[in-house]
Amino acid sequence: MVKKRVNKITDNKVPSRDDLITDTLKDQLEEKMQASSMDINVFCRDGYVHMSGMVDVLSEKKYAESIAKGITGVQKIENKITVAMDSNITDSHMEKEVINKLQGVEKLSSVGAKVEDGVANLLGSTHTLKDAHTAMNIASSVRGIKDVVNNIHLPRKDFDDATLNSYVTQALSTAPLSYMDIAHSVNNGKLTLSGYVNNRHEMELAKEIAMDVEGVRKVINKLKLRKS
Repeated sequence: MVKKRVNKITDNKVPSRDDLITDTLKDQLEEKMQASSMDINVFCRDGYVHMSGMVDVLSEKKYAESIAKGITGVQKIENKITVAMDSNITDSHMEKEVINKLQGVEKLSSVGAKVEDGVANLLGSTHTLKDAHTAMNIASSVRGIKDVVNNIHLPRKDFDDATLNSYVTQALSTAPLSYMDIAHSVNNGKLTLSGYVNNRHEMELAKEIAMDVEGVRKVINKLKLRKS
């Protein structure tokens, strides 16, 4: 793939808020993704970020979007980045590689995959929601995969919502974050996080911890950043 760099704003005018978002995002992409970011184009209008271009694997497309979500002022993201296709890589090749990578992780030994037209359909079961998401990330890292569909089954635990909620409290209380300002509730295994955290790292950490609690089937993250 030919790598190219999009020039940043170089004139003397005072940059607008959209210009600042664009330049900040380009800097973040370059810093965190290095060469993988060189074919990603960014445009912003009224806080609406448009991303296009090409990357080698689906995980890079998702990572670029997650970086954009962390930029202050971004209101919405349209991710039209495409994944480079290699005509020599067939569905059967991709399927075999996905399965081999999944089997290399002990917690994912019960997860399988079926690939059709570059779309990986994940099947089987995992103990936690976090493990299911790990499987999706692994499949996204395989060359040629355009999308991942999660059909992984989470065994239903005999926990009532109150018990599950207490397990989440325990898990959050042992983590390095301001958990006292985090509220959460459970409804039929669906967990909603709300309240305030100090930064985006804490926001993602709280969600990750909640996803790793057995019995949690979905996490709705409504956490907000505390204003400084």
